[in-house]
Amino acid sequence: MNGKKLLGMALLAAGLVTTAHRAVAAELWLHIDVNGKGDQVNVNLPLSMVRSMAAPMLEEKGHGSKRLHVRDKDFSVSELRQAWREIADGPDANYVTVRDKDSDVHIGKEGDYLRLKAKDHGPNGDDVDMKIPLEVVAALFSSDGDELNIGAALEALARRGEGELMTVTGKDETVRIWVDSRSEKR
Repeated sequence: MNGKKLLGMALLAAGLVTTAHRAVAAELWLHIDVNGKGDQVNVNLPLSMVRSMAAPMLEEKGHGSKRLHVRDKDFSVSELRQAWREIADGPDANYVTVRDKDSDVHIGKEGDYLRLKAKDHGPNGDDVDMKIPLEVVAALFSSDGDELNIGAALEALARRGEGELMTVTGKDETVRIWVDSRSEKR
């Protein structure tokens, strides 16, 4: 992945954190750290600021597809919600493993987290390690039908407080996204 793609992923993650509860968000900071080939980007923003900046991006104006396309299969939000219920009620385990010539992907439940680990076997050799608190995923799927409850998910993230959200390690660059109570990265 190039730096622009990684920064785009980081900003997308920032968008998901934006609608957190104001009282808690004022105390928490979103950090995005991108390092690669002599370039470095550090973003340190209070969640309340991120929320106000990203609110227009979260409005549904034809951007929201109510299906997720994975390889040659489409999944509705309802189907994903049902799969989530099975994982949430199940033990810690790897629930999905996909291996092919280009990548290895593992999705599972580990402690209080839904965990996604991916390894790209391409020339850049990117590794992704994403962990989402279970209560955030539950809140995301808390609405009915084919709608995701992004607001509830972000409030759950704010209530959860500090923690690591994502790390991407590539051949030439790294991206780290986390939430904590400090205004500067640690």
